[in-house]
Amino acid sequence: MSNFNKNGWVSLAQICEERQLVIDAETGKKVLRPAYFSSMNAMIEGAFQFARFFEEIHQKGKVYCSISPDVFYFNLKNGAFHFEGEEFLGEAYVQEPDAAEIEFTEFLAPELAEALAEEQEKLLSETEEQEALETFKECYSLETDRYFMAVYLFEYFFHTGSPFEGKKMVNRCFLSPEEKELFRAREGRFCMEPGEEENIPVKGIQDKLIQYWNEYPEILQKMFQKAFLDGGRLRELRPTEVDWKQLLVRMAMDYKSCHCGFHGFSYRLLPKENGTFACPKCGKIYYPLTNGMDRILLAEGEKLYECQTGRNPMDKDTVTGLIVENRQKKGLYGIKNVSQGVWRGFYPDGKLKDIPNGQGIPIWNGMSVRFELGEEWNLHLMQQVEERKEDEDEQTV
Repeated sequence: MSNFNKNGWVSLAQICEERQLVIDAETGKKVLRPAYFSSMNAMIEGAFQFARFFEEIHQKGKVYCSISPDVFYFNLKNGAFHFEGEEFLGEAYVQEPDAAEIEFTEFLAPELAEALAEEQEKLLSETEEQEALETFKECYSLETDRYFMAVYLFEYFFHTGSPFEGKKMVNRCFLSPEEKELFRAREGRFCMEPGEEENIPVKGIQDKLIQYWNEYPEILQKMFQKAFLDGGRLRELRPTEVDWKQLLVRMAMDYKSCHCGFHGFSYRLLPKENGTFACPKCGKIYYPLTNGMDRILLAEGEKLYECQTGRNPMDKDTVTGLIVENRQKKGLYGIKNVSQGVWRGFYPDGKLKDIPNGQGIPIWNGMSVRFELGEEWNLHLMQQVEERKEDEDEQTV
């Protein structure tokens, strides 16, 4: 029996509902309380750990042979994760769902919903001749896990129920959960599909989805579109655990917390004419360092991480760089290397310098830096921010 103490933890089901049932310390009665993460960083961390859990069990050849959210627990303060359902793990592509026991919900992958519906029909009208026939049966698999994971992450972020629960399904009368989920498996349309009109979210029912959808960056929206458009029925196109981890690392790097109290993803920063961005609350300037595909926003007080500059693209916790003010020239900021690797800096006048631990490069228009893996990141603004004369002392920031 597990010794896990659930105090301070909430289940995935409670997070999706945004409320938890707790014992009131004064009255001793059960009361409903909000179940919100303390910060966006904690929420992203919880989702990252959820995806990592599936990556780890899949590496061992195991899958989650259930659809219950009640065995996944999260700490609302820091996003820590705990799994309390070892009995639900089984061998991939071996264990079949029990048609007589399983509950039909939106978390069933379409292939499982259809197979179970056929199995139930067979149980109701089985003859000796039919019983002798060998039929293919769907099993719990990596692909069913990935569908389950995508649906729960959708509810984790948007707290709205099924990703297919739009106008088309709300306005339709279903006589049983089985009929509803079979319709969803065969004819369901993702309610946030671009250009979708037939199954759009319904005001008064899916207000949270309507509210939250545009609060998150476009990369998250596109991942869910991939999961439920491309991967809805084509199981091989479903986002993998690594896909989700990569996305969540990008989200963590994109989320900004300014000293003035502003918190938000970078799309909320105000673009300036010269290519920089400004905090919408205090005006602090962010300089975009880009490799042509991704960007790192440099500003006073910001940090760089191993996933941006080092060899581990999933390490979003180890600090490798700091944005600090130059000791000799107030108002001039630079990137200080605090990693064990050696970077290489390219100055606007063509000069090249190695940047070991403790050294840095000023944030100047036209500068470039190669981090540990040799990928080049550049700062090219529309116009010169300030004409500066370089000298040897300014390498140390």
